[in-house]
Amino acid sequence: MPSTCADIFANIEHEVIGDPLASISGIAFDSRAVRPGDAFFCVVGTESDGHGFAQAAVDAGASVIVCQRQPELVDPQQVTQVRVADARRALAEAAAAFYGNPSQEMGVIGVTGTNGKTTVTYLIEAMLQAVHRPCGVIGTCGSRACGQPIPSLHTTPESADLQRILALMRDEGCQAVAMEVSSHALSLGRPWATRFAVTAFTNITHDHLDYHHTLEEYFEAKKLLFSADYPAIRVISTLTEGGQALVAACREAGDEVIAVGKRLEDDIQLTASCRVKGTTQLTLRLSERLAPEGQLVITHGLLGSFNTENILVALGCVLALGVDAHQAAAALATASAPPGRMQQATVKPDLGFAVYVDYAHTPDALEKVIRSAKEAAEGHVALVFGCEGDRDRLKRSEMAQASLLADDIFLTNDNAHGERVLDILEEVRAALSPDEARIHAIPDRKAAIQVAINQAAPGDIVLICGRGHEDKMMFGADTVHFDDREEARYALLMRAVMDGVEAR
Repeated sequence: MPSTCADIFANIEHEVIGDPLASISGIAFDSRAVRPGDAFFCVVGTESDGHGFAQAAVDAGASVIVCQRQPELVDPQQVTQVRVADARRALAEAAAAFYGNPSQEMGVIGVTGTNGKTTVTYLIEAMLQAVHRPCGVIGTCGSRACGQPIPSLHTTPESADLQRILALMRDEGCQAVAMEVSSHALSLGRPWATRFAVTAFTNITHDHLDYHHTLEEYFEAKKLLFSADYPAIRVISTLTEGGQALVAACREAGDEVIAVGKRLEDDIQLTASCRVKGTTQLTLRLSERLAPEGQLVITHGLLGSFNTENILVALGCVLALGVDAHQAAAALATASAPPGRMQQATVKPDLGFAVYVDYAHTPDALEKVIRSAKEAAEGHVALVFGCEGDRDRLKRSEMAQASLLADDIFLTNDNAHGERVLDILEEVRAALSPDEARIHAIPDRKAAIQVAINQAAPGDIVLICGRGHEDKMMFGADTVHFDDREEARYALLMRAVMDGVEAR
């Protein structure tokens, strides 16, 4: 592992003011986390500038300051400075060098898109583990190496944290890593200096326009993962026009592409799909370069027709790494959904209706989840959902319209952040017909879940959407523990009590 300025910056354009052999024992970009001997990077952000915290880093023991200009108050004689053109990019490149370029020793698969990223990474992990290729996962539900959890804060960690996590995975014996790559991370350059074996795309729908402003800008951020900065085999779903355009652009650039979808020209083509006794059977035609026999049948137990796209993309990724198609199909037969992705809440005894918790928090995802529930339900579909505060307000009316596919709607709180809960509910309610009896506004999410479950009849499905695996609820400066899965199980148990059928 490199330990001096000369080692770490050998392949980065820079200028040293001070000792080029200054020792570096760690990488830091937050002055509050600096330890003695660290190199502190003055990253220029949208809300703060790291140059203003350089002296605090020096006071904490930083041995090197990496900056784009002379930091205020810092004495050039006091600490070695490394001047770079872009401290954020230098942070990624230096972290990769410091940790020994871990991505070069594993098959890293980067997955981007609005919906499905988490499920795709979990399916990749299941297929690789089944063929004895230890796999790490980085994403919304956290990070883990060969099944062991690793603390991380973001869907795609900051570049220095990402390289540290990749190094931990390498050291734990991971041969591959399935990694969610968010649009925020791409626009901020967090994956820079990561070598990808495969980059994959699921879909693009309305989300994060509070950050990206327009759908076009949002898509441009996603497409960065398919640029010359990240050479790799491309696995792209063509089930949307955006994916089809991306396939054409990548092929024009000379990239190797595995297109998955329903088109005759796709490398993995879905030719038939049907439900069989609670499972889904997919019949696929594979191009000869992927499987000489040409046809593959996959039977899986994931609820939701939207999971077809997730399975196609995940399959394309592992085939790109050389996994046998039939071994991959066998692994998919027993694969389970990630936490909070159409995850069923169950208790004993069976009350005759089903309750699912799902992360759907975009109009497209909400629509697909409701449609899938209606296909599976013998009775009505009840929906519990809300919209986050301080987030993309433009999608609230679209979420409201998507909710109308359900038979009963329980509108409630979902992380108000800095907004008033009642104001958010009123805004969403205003997008719905005011006289519809099936719409119930219940600000207390716990109460909304209980009412929806108490009203369920045999054959119904209750969907609790928006938060999925999350276990905290935010009200301004206050945060409380709240897990939809726990609340659903509690409401089911109380329903059993009230019905006089609780298990003994």
